[in-house]
Amino acid sequence: MTDLRQLGWDNYQKNCSPDFGGGSLGRVRRVDRGEVDVVTEMGEIRALSDSKRTSVSTAPATGDWVEIKEDPDMGFLVERVLPRYSSIVRRDPAELEQAQVMVSNIDLVGIISSADRPINIARIERFLVLAENSQAEAILILTKQDLGIPREWRGVVEDFSEIQSIETSVIDGSGIAKIQNCIAPDRTLVLLGESGIGKSSLVNLLMGEEVQQTSEVRLGDKKGRHTTVARELLTIPTGGILIDTPGIRGVGLWDAEEAVDRVFSEISTEAQRCRFKDCTHTAEPECAVINAVTAGVIDQNKLARYLRLREELQEQAEKRNLQRRKPR
Repeated sequence: MTDLRQLGWDNYQKNCSPDFGGGSLGRVRRVDRGEVDVVTEMGEIRALSDSKRTSVSTAPATGDWVEIKEDPDMGFLVERVLPRYSSIVRRDPAELEQAQVMVSNIDLVGIISSADRPINIARIERFLVLAENSQAEAILILTKQDLGIPREWRGVVEDFSEIQSIETSVIDGSGIAKIQNCIAPDRTLVLLGESGIGKSSLVNLLMGEEVQQTSEVRLGDKKGRHTTVARELLTIPTGGILIDTPGIRGVGLWDAEEAVDRVFSEISTEAQRCRFKDCTHTAEPECAVINAVTAGVIDQNKLARYLRLREELQEQAEKRNLQRRKPR
């Protein structure tokens, strides 16, 4: 017998007011092609979830709360996906300009970096935009801090001082209690980061046992292999829920213009003082952003990263508009 409160049901009801029907209730632990593993009060079941064999109109994602019914011929079916109070959405890498929900009903987004490789500021900012767009709270997490704290990491923490940062080590267990306190008793944390940065080791330490396989990174380039092969929901023994994800090196943003402006708030705030409302912050006269860069208030490299994200989203919007105009 599974207590749904351990899966975050009480927390879900605080954030949503679900119109629950007559089916069995459960939370999606893992998604495969056309099927999902769902944890219910009676335990974990395998249910069909594709639109051809079920009546569900929304594709389930890891973290979803769903209604399940049992069909005498086909077995368990996903009847309905309950409303989501948050979700990480990216541009579907397999489709032409289409959104893909990676995980849902999350409270915290753990953005992972490792002390044994260069801190990728551009990737951190991109993940922060994903988190901001998801309606969840971001946490910056450094693994392998026993190797020393990189100077670039300190710069990121200072630049985003309003965001909680936690430095961890599986060698001495430092930082683990802080993460546990963030998610207990029933909040959901999703971990994002590239392969080989100690994500699986961190998961195992939080779980108190080896639930995810770990592998050594290549010595030549510090690249890691995907030891986590699918997004997977786990319940932490000390309270709270964890969603581990396969390593991500790059991820396309989706409909995230406002989130970009909030993550780069010092730039978007300064931009309101520009002479032209459609200022590109590249060559226009009386551009407040360029003036701030000249004065040393805004870092030129950060502005370049901001402009690249804005350009990416603009191109994406133009492609979507072309798709809509194409005859069907």
